[in-house]
Amino acid sequence: MQNFKTILIAIFCMLCMQHSYAQSYGNYKKVPVALSLFPPLGTNGSNAGNCVNQFSLNLIAGYSAGLSGLEFSSAINTERDFVRGAQIAGIGNFVNGEFAGFQFAGFGNFNRNLSNGFQFAGFGNFNYAQADGVLAAGFANITRGKSLALQLAGFGNYCEDIEGFQAAGFMNMAKGDGKAIQLSGFSNIIMGNVNGIQGAGFMNISKKKMENLQAAGVINIAGDNANGVQIAGFANFTNGNLTGAQIAGVLNVAKNVNGLQLGFINIADTIKSGIPIGILSIVKNGFRELEFSVGDAPNAQLAFKIGVDKFYNIFAIGTQLLSNDYSWGFGYGIGTHLVKKEDFALQLEAMSFHMNEGEMWTNRENDLQQIKLNFSKRLNSHFSLFAGPSVNLMISDKRNNAEGNFKSNIPPYKLFSFSGKHHSAQGWIGFTAGLKIN
Repeated sequence: MQNFKTILIAIFCMLCMQHSYAQSYGNYKKVPVALSLFPPLGTNGSNAGNCVNQFSLNLIAGYSAGLSGLEFSSAINTERDFVRGAQIAGIGNFVNGEFAGFQFAGFGNFNRNLSNGFQFAGFGNFNYAQADGVLAAGFANITRGKSLALQLAGFGNYCEDIEGFQAAGFMNMAKGDGKAIQLSGFSNIIMGNVNGIQGAGFMNISKKKMENLQAAGVINIAGDNANGVQIAGFANFTNGNLTGAQIAGVLNVAKNVNGLQLGFINIADTIKSGIPIGILSIVKNGFRELEFSVGDAPNAQLAFKIGVDKFYNIFAIGTQLLSNDYSWGFGYGIGTHLVKKEDFALQLEAMSFHMNEGEMWTNRENDLQQIKLNFSKRLNSHFSLFAGPSVNLMISDKRNNAEGNFKSNIPPYKLFSFSGKHHSAQGWIGFTAGLKIN
């Protein structure tokens, strides 16, 4: 009962104080100090909606037209017009107009118009118009207008357009354009253009143009053109032109490329100025060649080349017809055009074959390494003749051989030979010639 009497006396005192502190403030009354239990039990009484407080202490909740100073509440602070100052609340701060200053809330800060300042919330900051400054929340920051701010959230950040910085444990999203740095544990999504940096543990998406950098643990997607660098653990996709670089653990896809594609598989319509480097590069308007050749090893060979003139992949299969034992092999290589004229070409290639000797499959290291220099003469628009020397090295594993002295019989002769404890090596100079179909 004594506590109840104390509360009643405090409320009566606060009601009396409103008249002693109230002063004229335009259409509102300027109040230096306001105390409140909850509306309308406070020093401003039922006239709280027409008062601008300079200092406000609300035991449970407070309500006023505006704040030009400092406000505390154990639960809720509410201003129907504006805030210029600092609000601290156990649950939330609500501003129906513009906010400029500092807000701290155990749950959330809610502002309907322009927000400019610092916002910290245990759960979220919600701005229904443009937000400038720093927004930090345990769960999410949501800005229905443009964000020119630093946004930090445990789960996610959302805004219309962004010029600033977003960092989230799960996702950042902008409905419009982004001139920003976005960092998230899972994904970053911008439905418009990106001019900045996107870094995500899983995925980055720019629905329109991307400029500068996308880096993701799994996948990057640029809906239109990409001017910059895409780096992904799995794949990069650019639906338009790429000016820059795509680097992926598995797949890169773009239309017209001016720059670098580096990945296991690269796909493009055209490489205007640049190079795709990978195990397989498929360029729709690039370089393709089918080659039939004879030589010392393998004696007969079929090879398919694909990529661009500067860098292409070679897939080959061959057989050793002149050997006493049945032998065959398959290989992979890379090549480049040192010279490419209308009717003449000079190509440098490196090949690696696994050779199977006397059996369908040789289950040990028995590999042929080659460096080839081919001179080509075009016969017409589709056919070319070629010939050139090769440097060959045959390396064989002896450890699985019963006699312990295995050496390959593929080399036609040896310029040098080495036999170690586990491997043998034989080298020679060879020659190949054949027909190319362009």
